[in-house]
Amino acid sequence: MLRAVILNDTRGDNHFGCFRVMRIIEENLASRGISVCARSLVRNEWEKDRNFLSTMATSDLVVINGEGTLHHGAKAGERLLKVVNHPARGHKPVVLINALYQENPATWNEYLEKMALIATRDSWSAESVRQQIGGQVDFVPDLSLAEGLLIGRPDKRDLLMIGDSVSREISKELLAIAMSRPDARLLPITRTIKASKPHLPEPLKAMREAYIQIHSRGFARRYRNVLFNKTESEFIEDLKRAYLHVTGRFHSICFCLFTQTPFVALDSNSWKIEALLNDLELGRSRLVNLSALRERLLDTGNQAYSDEEIRKIEKGLADCKIRASQLFDKVRDIAEKTKG
Repeated sequence: MLRAVILNDTRGDNHFGCFRVMRIIEENLASRGISVCARSLVRNEWEKDRNFLSTMATSDLVVINGEGTLHHGAKAGERLLKVVNHPARGHKPVVLINALYQENPATWNEYLEKMALIATRDSWSAESVRQQIGGQVDFVPDLSLAEGLLIGRPDKRDLLMIGDSVSREISKELLAIAMSRPDARLLPITRTIKASKPHLPEPLKAMREAYIQIHSRGFARRYRNVLFNKTESEFIEDLKRAYLHVTGRFHSICFCLFTQTPFVALDSNSWKIEALLNDLELGRSRLVNLSALRERLLDTGNQAYSDEEIRKIEKGLADCKIRASQLFDKVRDIAEKTKG
């Protein structure tokens, strides 16, 4: 059995998209004989984590889950890439998968050049890496889509589901919309409105979690039509009740695609939503800015997917499933070759 460690386990954010991505990564590694022996949570200072470092030193493979971390020169992104130069890495291969890569400094090139494999989650990111270092860059749409289309359609779609955003301004506007309509429900893609901070030391982490729970109960009392969920499957069941989902979250769009839920998307803090829609050939018709959103919602009856959109979504998800399988086969081959 091969041994791997994972950097950037994003489950610490209590985000259903991240739970799904991490589950799919670990299941695909396990099915290819790769055991995950240690994980470093999102924003964790892994280079100071002795347990993680000791496990990495005896592992066969380092997997970086890029997610939406590697854009605009973010310090958290560079921290992940620096693992290629750490003594505990030794000579074992490092693979970067499921990565956005946008507008990063040329000083990061030295990290990229030491990767055994780079797989971005959109074609624009793949081209960005190629322009920086050349060579082979794989492109696999976000791994939350890697299981393809969800089989089975809901009996009834009767609600306008309003999501949230990484932007506070947009989230406030979405909340106001959700509270203004009797057919609307607020459906966060996170377990709570306030984010957990698993990288904090004790007792600050425990204090943060207590505060989050108090805030969630108060929020639910104040806003009666909020739908908090505890699991990915519960979130999916609520989403399937939507005749339209409005969101600024990238992974919410991914869930809308594999559940065939019509959506309207607001811009995020990178090109991730726009790039995904471009790669699936869906265009920009479902992207709106905040000022145009309320007008767009006056005509919710005409937001269903067209036959052409459904065809493109089905084709794109089928292709993603194949690409993801091929990606993890490559990861296994790299690990086996290095160990052998």
